[in-house]
Amino acid sequence: MANSKYEYVKSFEVEDEIMPPNIIVVRLDGREFRRFSEVHEFEKPNDKKALELMNECAMAVLEQFPDIIFSYGYNDEYSFILKKGTKFYQRRASKILSLIVSFFTSVYVTKWKVLFPQKDLRYAPSFQSRVICCASVEVLQAYLAWRQNECHLNNQFDTCFWQLIKSGKSEKEAEEMLKVEDIVKYKDDGCPVKRPRKKVITVHSENIAARRFWNDQSCLLKELGQFTEDLNRVKPEYLKSFQYESRLMPHTWIVIRIDGCHFHRFSEVHEFEKPNDAHALDLMNSCATSVLEEFKDIVFAYGVSDEYSFVLKKESQLYERHASEIVSAVVSFFSSMYSMKWKEFFPQKEMKFSPYFDGRAVCYPSCQILRDYLSWRQVDCHINNQYNTCFWMLVKSGKSKSEAQNYLKGTQAHEKNELLVQLSGIMDYYNTLPLMFRQGSSVYWDKEMKVVDSKEEGGAGKSRKIAVVKYCNIIENSFWEAHPEILDEKHNCWNIQSCNSKSTQM
Repeated sequence: MANSKYEYVKSFEVEDEIMPPNIIVVRLDGREFRRFSEVHEFEKPNDKKALELMNECAMAVLEQFPDIIFSYGYNDEYSFILKKGTKFYQRRASKILSLIVSFFTSVYVTKWKVLFPQKDLRYAPSFQSRVICCASVEVLQAYLAWRQNECHLNNQFDTCFWQLIKSGKSEKEAEEMLKVEDIVKYKDDGCPVKRPRKKVITVHSENIAARRFWNDQSCLLKELGQFTEDLNRVKPEYLKSFQYESRLMPHTWIVIRIDGCHFHRFSEVHEFEKPNDAHALDLMNSCATSVLEEFKDIVFAYGVSDEYSFVLKKESQLYERHASEIVSAVVSFFSSMYSMKWKEFFPQKEMKFSPYFDGRAVCYPSCQILRDYLSWRQVDCHINNQYNTCFWMLVKSGKSKSEAQNYLKGTQAHEKNELLVQLSGIMDYYNTLPLMFRQGSSVYWDKEMKVVDSKEEGGAGKSRKIAVVKYCNIIENSFWEAHPEILDEKHNCWNIQSCNSKSTQM
């Protein structure tokens, strides 16, 4: 990381380590998968190929991350259980959930054609994920029993529902016929709350929360422990803990920063141009643009190399400000778009393995601190790009990588500029490089554009906003003065300054 006066913004990052001996479970769910299944005409109530695709993705996740020792899935959901003593990414919740959902999504896209050779993927699939902490193996047992019971209930209902539809009933009639009183949640004192709910019965299948199944698996016993008794009913307090999730601080700017995982290897395997591959950066920018179009609460994004920061407006209530839902949805959608758009930017290259990203959410309380965060990332872009440009010019001139590293050790910015002039023979060589390399990429909603109706001369036009990619200096005030609507400076920052002024007077 580059050293600069803006680095203080790192103090706003909150560590989210899951302390041992908690067992880590990551559950992911399809995002708007009802619509996805309808658009892609999945068989109802169950599409065997779609379920096989989910299973293929889960198998790939276990192969990619050896610390995951067990998974359970149905429909568009999967739960991944990490071994009890895992040190996977220092047990940081945001890192773990984002990596798993990102990799799962990328595999889903790349394996689509294998399972659905006759169907085009019409839009990007994406998933959400969250971490669930199980304080003991008994709590884990309760969690697994709950998820498998939900599978039984939902599957039986769906089977009945679609049989009624196929027999001639309307969807509304089928829903009315299947309504019964059932317990759907519990009060704080443990008393059941009843309301109309779908009637389902349990189907016969392996009980993954039973001693007979669990205790026969030696690897599960070793890494997680033994189930001492069979479980007939999940305690209400367990259900509440599985469903609880904290929210990000209100009235703060939320930044979701994603980074490519092992992208040095990914860029080498796919032979990216060094130090910068314009096509790879254009692909990242195109994915970022799609993210803005998908999540309207994102007002600005800044990207460099394999990293992107997405800024949500201060008053955003996206996913009720639940960090894991926001992070996983953005990371998953970005990963999906990256895999889907690959051929558009690399038509002559096959993707040799699935890319994936990690992500985290950070809250910044004021416009100025948010701008300092973005300035920090742009300073980092400049310093890293200047170093990498020098490094790869030295390598291309005949030096080994270790020789190039030693040569650049301790050099200052002006010395690097002199080296570039010497190696290239071009005065002020660094400043001749494309702005995208030197300043990174900014994505934001442009001012309303006029769309002229060409059918009638002088006819009324339509107004719309478009997400644009620009290469700007976002450290200087001039950019923000030219685009006050991005951070709504007149409203948000004026209020902050006004409050500060009043507190000083008091």
